[in-house]
Amino acid sequence: MTRNFQDVSASGLPLFSVSNWVPKDTDYTGEERDGLEGGKKPKIIVVDDEALIAETVVEILNQEGFAAISAPSGSSAIELAKTVRPSIILSDVIMPGLNGIEMGIKIREIVPTCRVILFSGQAATVDLLERARQQGHRFEILAKPIRPEYLIHVVRSSLPSQ
Repeated sequence: MTRNFQDVSASGLPLFSVSNWVPKDTDYTGEERDGLEGGKKPKIIVVDDEALIAETVVEILNQEGFAAISAPSGSSAIELAKTVRPSIILSDVIMPGLNGIEMGIKIREIVPTCRVILFSGQAATVDLLERARQQGHRFEILAKPIRPEYLIHVVRSSLPSQ
């Protein structure tokens, strides 16, 4: 499937800057894309209530050799983490229901080794991150728009050394 990546979300806000990103020449089967059970690929759950953002990030990660899947909310990501046991969660901070920080704390209770990387384009994130820090929770935060090359660099550097 070929997708035309966009530089703006449905709301017109900047998203992921993809102008210089070129996917690897890898031909994935549907099973490799969708199946997160087993395998040696690092498992990543991408959480965003904007489907276009989540799907774009998942596609970029899968084309770079990761096993990525999306979740539309914090609560669905928590349920998914119970079976997938991800290495990394990539999540928007501001979402309906559980925000990315609350979700990250709960997922770390389920999968203590899971790295949680948050992204946001909203100023309200600063206050939420400060409250979490005061409670002993630290998260890496990426500001939107995120260049895919930088996203891949951050994800790879977040994985444990093999």
